[in-house]
Amino acid sequence: MQIERLQVTNHERWGNLVKTWATGVNYLGDENQYPIPQTMDEFKEQLSKAQVFATVPERFTKIEFVSSEQDTILVRLPPKQMIDDSESMLNKPGATYPLPPFYKRLFNGMDPVIPESEKFKVHAERIGAGHLPWNNHWKSKCRACGKQAAPLKKSSA
Repeated sequence: MQIERLQVTNHERWGNLVKTWATGVNYLGDENQYPIPQTMDEFKEQLSKAQVFATVPERFTKIEFVSSEQDTILVRLPPKQMIDDSESMLNKPGATYPLPPFYKRLFNGMDPVIPESEKFKVHAERIGAGHLPWNNHWKSKCRACGKQAAPLKKSSA
């Protein structure tokens, strides 16, 4: 049975919510506050408030936010089971590599087609891109207003 994944419908709103958590500056253009959630209920509430339109499977019971300093490379590793599940799904006859819907916009309204011979290459590339060590990518101040960003919690791991 395939592992249920977090499903995001509005990727732009999701990205802006992540930017808001990372910087402490509201990128969502509303009057709501978005402190870093401490519980799954708070996380789901903020997803709803931010109009991300996401489905969070029940298997998720904990949430953790991790940040690093500029002198630290942070590489987030996906669970082995998720890689195994994805590879199993891609090995099924006729399986295609799933891409988020916003890719269609980037390809002038056409669904990008990944050839059968490329799907495991794309899988590796997307895993790598999704887990790049960002080296404290987000600025400590908002470029627009100069507001100081709120620090994220550090991982104890």
